[in-house]
Amino acid sequence: MAITDYAHALLDLFYPRYCLHCKRNLNDSHELYICEDCNKQIPLINEFRCVRCGSAIGPYSALMAKEGCTVCKGKHLHFDTMTVIAHYDGVMKTMIHRFKYARQKFLFRILNDFVITHKKLKEIVPDIDVVVPVPLHWLKKIHRGFNQSELLSFGIQRYFSKPISTNNLCRIKNTESQTHLSRSQRQVNIHNAFFVKYPRLFQGKKILLVDDVLTTGVTASECAKKLKESGARSVHLLVIASAEHNR
Repeated sequence: MAITDYAHALLDLFYPRYCLHCKRNLNDSHELYICEDCNKQIPLINEFRCVRCGSAIGPYSALMAKEGCTVCKGKHLHFDTMTVIAHYDGVMKTMIHRFKYARQKFLFRILNDFVITHKKLKEIVPDIDVVVPVPLHWLKKIHRGFNQSELLSFGIQRYFSKPISTNNLCRIKNTESQTHLSRSQRQVNIHNAFFVKYPRLFQGKKILLVDDVLTTGVTASECAKKLKESGARSVHLLVIASAEHNR
């Protein structure tokens, strides 16, 4: 047995590892945070999604819905297209919630793997000029210790060797949490919350806007609006998970 194996065995003895979702003991597993069974149950999203808003549509509708579906045709979304990786439910919800609110920053590694290995992202990123995370207000960032969207954007930057902009799109309004607000309340809450310092840096650019969870899409749309007002050529939204029941 190697020295590292002894070290891991000792750590497992004094600090037993458990699956973050089902609490199963992981001491005899190669998995670090999520057991193999839970990992298989992560609610990934299939290909039959609207390219504009990410809503579930049928396989035939997916071929025809180039400009959006019946869900988003009644909404004014400022981003052009969207990629969603999973449903905000079950194991994925547990991981994101612990990542953001329990400050378990190490979960970034697992979430990042889901992002960079996603088939659709590999098709999109080559055509992207710059990666932009949805910003946090500086007070919230200090309180949390990090911006989860920023961490995911850095993961994309490193893997795909794409430029990243983390300080040009800013959140200048410390809004209340959007979690318990209706869509109309979210729109009022987020209005004029974002600002672009140097618009010329986004002029003519194809932007990948990165966020962790999508509910109504209001926050991402407001960010995309500011990017478009700065002269961005297009904005593609990437989110890890979609809470469809709230939309």
